[in-house]
This record gives sequence, C-alpha cells and structure tokens, in this order.
Amino acid sequence: MKKLIALCLLAAPIFAAGDGKMNDAERTFLIERLEETKKNLIASISGLSDAQWKFKPAPAVWSVQECAEHLILAEDFIFQGSQGVLKTPAVDRPQASNADVDKKLFAGVLDRSQKATAPEPITPAGKFATPADAISEFTKRRDHSIAYVKSTDDDLRVHVANGPAGPMDAYQFLVLLAAHTGRHTAQIKEVESNAGFPKSSKTSAQFLVIFALAHGSFDQLTPDQMAVLYKHAANMKQSLDSGRIKWGGRTNDPKGPRGIAVVEAASEQDVREFANNDPAVKAGLFRYTVEGFSEITR
Repeated sequence: MKKLIALCLLAAPIFAAGDGKMNDAERTFLIERLEETKKNLIASISGLSDAQWKFKPAPAVWSVQECAEHLILAEDFIFQGSQGVLKTPAVDRPQASNADVDKKLFAGVLDRSQKATAPEPITPAGKFATPADAISEFTKRRDHSIAYVKSTDDDLRVHVANGPAGPMDAYQFLVLLAAHTGRHTAQIKEVESNAGFPKSSKTSAQFLVIFALAHGSFDQLTPDQMAVLYKHAANMKQSLDSGRIKWGGRTNDPKGPRGIAVVEAASEQDVREFANNDPAVKAGLFRYTVEGFSEITR
C-alpha cells in the first residue's frame, strides 16, 4: 500500500504556497469521507449474531470483531498522529497538498491488493463483546473527529511529517483516517462473504422497543439528565441512519412522552443488548420494554 500511495504523491502537480487552513472544498471533502465511512462501517456490523461477530475465515485472518476493534483503536491513534504533525515547524505549503493528491491518497488506502501490518497499539485483543458495544465506542470517537474537522482553523496544510504514504500534511493524516475505515470495512465484507460465514440473517425479525422515564417526569429533569437525554437522541439518530432502527418517534405527552422504535435484529437478546447500551438506559434515566413486532402489509 505504501508504495502505491507514494507514487500518487510523487505524481502531484505543482501547487503554489499559501494559507495552511482548509478551504471550504477541502473541509467538505473530508467531512463527507468521515461521515460516509462511519455509516458504511456501522451498517456492515449492525445486528450480527455472536457467531458472525467472532467468525474467523482462517487462524491468521481477523474476524469482524477484530476488524472493528482495530478501527476503534485506530481512530484516536491516527487522529493524535495528525495533532502531532501540527507541532512540527510550519513550512511553505507542499506541492502535494492539493485536492488531486488527497483523492489519490484516499483511493490508494482503499486498495487492499497491498497488505499492511497493524502497529501494536492498534492490534485487536477482543475488547468489544458485541457489535452494539463496538458501534457505540466507534461512534463516540468518530463524532469527535468530525466535530474537530467541522470547526478547526488549524493550519493543517503547512505542517508535514512522515506517514504511511511518505511525507504527509496534517490534513492528509485525517484523509488517511477516513480511508483506513473504508479499507477495513471492505475487509469486514470479505469476511462476511466467506463460504463458512454463519448464515443466520443479520435482520431476521422486527421488535418494538418502548423507552420511558424510569422515575418522575420530564419537567423535573436536571441539566445533567437533559445532557444524557441529548445523548440518547443522538444514539437513536445514528441507529436510524445506519438502518438498525427502521422507524420511530415519540408520543406527545409533555411530561412523560415515550420513545418508540422498531428495531431489526436476529434475536430479542440482540435487541436488549442494543437497548442496554443506550446512554439513557445505562444512566438509569430510562426503562424499556421489548416485544416482537409485525408490520401491517397491504
């Protein structure tokens, strides 16, 4: 992979030195790649059974569980790498700090024909027992990365250090972050397409989940409890975006509305794991019920 990407960088067009901050197009490109690869990863692991989660095509080949853990660990590892590059002395904007090279870098990382070995800090060790655990942790870390890219005015394009593709600016380390997720999402799909992959459906049934306050009413919530509620809402939206929740909403009782979601999963236990990982449930703010559900058909 390193040789291929390095060739892309060597082929960079001449680019005049300039402001080191991202322009609007660069910011949009990076946010879109971070959002896109986040969505694709979550969709690839949502609702997997335990057997599917831990299946290894061969002893030396990572399972979906291991691929997902690697991506969770790599999120902070690569992000901090980019932050470290910002501590190097500023230079004139490099010729390779341009949109054409950024796109070639992203595409080069996605190419799985050339293999790479993960460094020890991001080698998986079975830390995340379920897909829901992994989704929750990855989402937290990726959303932090996205929030930074949306708001930063750091001079990402005039600080350079050696990386997997040779000399890279701090912005390109963040492009690498997004592309790395896409690379291993493709690896997850390879595992799932293996002939020995357990065949039980990822979404074999639908379940109705109803969330309600465990105690009191909404007008009695403290600021800290409201902050937990916002995290619950973000979790629901992320689950809807990933396809885990098919549809949902809330009742309009101003003091004690209930949240309703139809969740697709392989089993009721899988749904309960999903609900137990909700921020409001984990904080004791919400209780929930789960029932099997069938849609009305025309």
